[in-house]
Amino acid sequence: MTEFVGAKNHRQEIRERRNEVSSLIKFYTETEIVKILGKSRSTIGRDVAYLKKSAQGWIDSLAKDGFIFEYKIILEKIKERGARLEKLYHETPDVWQKISIAAAQDRNDKLYIELLAETPAIHAYRKAVKIAHVPAT
Repeated sequence: MTEFVGAKNHRQEIRERRNEVSSLIKFYTETEIVKILGKSRSTIGRDVAYLKKSAQGWIDSLAKDGFIFEYKIILEKIKERGARLEKLYHETPDVWQKISIAAAQDRNDKLYIELLAETPAIHAYRKAVKIAHVPAT
C-alpha cells in the first residue's frame, strides 16, 4: 500500500513540476528553469521534451479534427461583424459615432486580411500532416 501511495505522490509531483515548467518556459531558458526549480538539467530537459511532444500531439489533432473548420467559422464571424458595422455606420447620424465605427471597420478588415494571408501556411501544414501519414480531414 505504501509503494502505491509513493508512486501516486511521485506522479503528482511530476505533473505539478511539468505545469511549473510549462509556465516558466515562456519566459526563461531551460538553464534558468533548472536554477529556479532547483532540479537537474536532465529532469528539466525530459519535462520540456514531454511538453513539446504533448503540444505536437495537440496541434496534429487540431489539424486533423477541425482546425480548418474553426478557421472558416472565424472568417465568417469577422465578415458578419463587418456587415453589422457597415449597417451601424449607415444608420447613425452622429459624425463622431461614424468616425468610431469607421475605425472599428478598419480594424475588422485588417484582421480579416491577416487571417487570409495565413491561409497558405495552413494548407502547407495540412499537406505536411498528410505526408506524415496522419489522417487529416
